[in-house]
Amino acid sequence: MIRFSESITSQQDIDVVVGENALSYLREIQNKKAIFYSSSVNIDFIKPHLEGEYTLVPIKDGEEAKDIQYSLELLKVLFDGGFDRGDYVIAIGGGSVTDTVGFIASTYMRGLNLINVPTTLLGMVDAGIGGKNGVNFGRIKNIIGTFYQPRAIIADLRFLISLPSEEVRKGLAEVIKYGLVLDKELYDFLALNKNSVLSKDPESLEYVVQRSIQDKLSVVKEDERETKGVRIVLNFGHTIGHAIEAGSGFSIPHGYAISVGMVCEAKIAEEMGYSEEGVVEDSVWILSHYNLPISIDELSSKIDLKEALFALSKDKKVRNGVLLMPFPTRIGDWKRVEVPIETLKGFAEQCLK
Repeated sequence: MIRFSESITSQQDIDVVVGENALSYLREIQNKKAIFYSSSVNIDFIKPHLEGEYTLVPIKDGEEAKDIQYSLELLKVLFDGGFDRGDYVIAIGGGSVTDTVGFIASTYMRGLNLINVPTTLLGMVDAGIGGKNGVNFGRIKNIIGTFYQPRAIIADLRFLISLPSEEVRKGLAEVIKYGLVLDKELYDFLALNKNSVLSKDPESLEYVVQRSIQDKLSVVKEDERETKGVRIVLNFGHTIGHAIEAGSGFSIPHGYAISVGMVCEAKIAEEMGYSEEGVVEDSVWILSHYNLPISIDELSSKIDLKEALFALSKDKKVRNGVLLMPFPTRIGDWKRVEVPIETLKGFAEQCLK
């Protein structure tokens, strides 16, 4: 088991625990606890690690969990339970759960102690990290939200034992992202340890999850609120990936969409002269190595090009007709580039036909 702390703000450190018995961290909490958990999580797996006074609250998963009205219902649980700012709110589940619970923890009494316990690989390496919490309003995703860092991130690898191999691969797309633009050492590890990673070897998973968390937290520490143009590196593959998702009517899983998105964006970076020779080939190779899609022909749904390009033009990162994008310059390194939206749409059209 690996345990370390990272200081994101001057106010607090984030404890990170990764391993097969990471949930044991919960025994250290003596204050009152509100434990919001996805209905898909086996709570009997968690109960042995709970001590003192706690309230178990099963909650919805997916987009249902992210509706603002549902957040008000969850806030009432804290109010009725007499929770105060010394108490803890614990989110156990996937990205929609950590999003929603992070939001209510940050708003109730202007902030209770939050602990994220992601139960999927995608959650452990991305969704449960970084402090961005958002809920939906008026059919618009994540339009209401906060930046609020958890007190702890607990990545207990036992949650991954029963995870289907396909779900592992979806999460690995985000891991590969870190390798391509931030961490060559992680890229090299993935290149050499495919079988142990895909077979969910505990030692290999521990390294992959720990390294991914450290990579993301290092970026968040430098640009927590996305004001310095540094945090955009975490969007590598996501600009085109989100367009793919929209063009498929959101039937393409996120991990597969950003996998194709990373290939497209690496090609754009090369064509615009920002990438060293071989970056596209290395990106394609590592994604194929893990059986992830590298073109829209490998996706399970057709892409409506018109819808994809429309989504691209409405990207929330567009400013005055220009989009800031992170381009890989070499494996493990990147550069921030201003790309006119019309130029980007031209490249995207080539990639998505």
